[in-house]
Amino acid sequence: MASHSTSLQWFSNEYYEQNGDQMEILQNPPSALEFSRLVHISRPVVIKGAKHQTSVSLTDLLMMQGFRVPALTLWSDEYLTDRMGARQISIAVTPNGLADAVTPGPDDQLYFVEPLVEAMSMSEFLNNISTDDTEIRYLQSQNGNMYSSDYFDEQETQSISEFEPLRSDVPSDVAFCTEALGRLPDAVNLWIGDGRSITSIHSDPYENIYTVLRGAKHFTLLPPSEGWCLKGKIDIVTMNL
Repeated sequence: MASHSTSLQWFSNEYYEQNGDQMEILQNPPSALEFSRLVHISRPVVIKGAKHQTSVSLTDLLMMQGFRVPALTLWSDEYLTDRMGARQISIAVTPNGLADAVTPGPDDQLYFVEPLVEAMSMSEFLNNISTDDTEIRYLQSQNGNMYSSDYFDEQETQSISEFEPLRSDVPSDVAFCTEALGRLPDAVNLWIGDGRSITSIHSDPYENIYTVLRGAKHFTLLPPSEGWCLKGKIDIVTMNL
């Protein structure tokens, strides 16, 4: 077992020597060819909005490339509240910000616990997101809460998005991604949380593109060469609370 761990440690060190721990930062949205290269080497990239420290904003650059994201400039609390009105949306509520997470139970056994999901208006959610010290609310519904797979499959019967009034502010795909990958997205999701909202470590079978509309999003990224360090294979009990 020791020799196995030693070999994996050697492999991890070799990866870092060859690739380093820095990620590429682009000052402009890439072309489809440039994005295809990034996908091929499986390395994370940050796309910024200013080129050579000019005053060109990300919104301007995306519009130059025919990719409009009205949400970047429109989405204030007041705007979201007005557009969504009394429409009910699904919000995860947890005591510690960990939704869909492995959690020790009162019997010291590990359980995979899903969050309590409450229906509330956008106004209620935004008013309480950072003011309640006892419960942490996180808009983290998935499977395409903005645009789902049936939207892209152009099915006659499509699921109704809770965020239908906001769809006009969010494009259903990113042109350079669609062209590079040769397919439309499987899902487009909207997530809203504060600094207490945490996503457990996981691996997605997708190429992911994140756009931060307001605030900041912190990611901890681990290359596959570090998988051996994780205690990922443990016996847990699945239970919905």
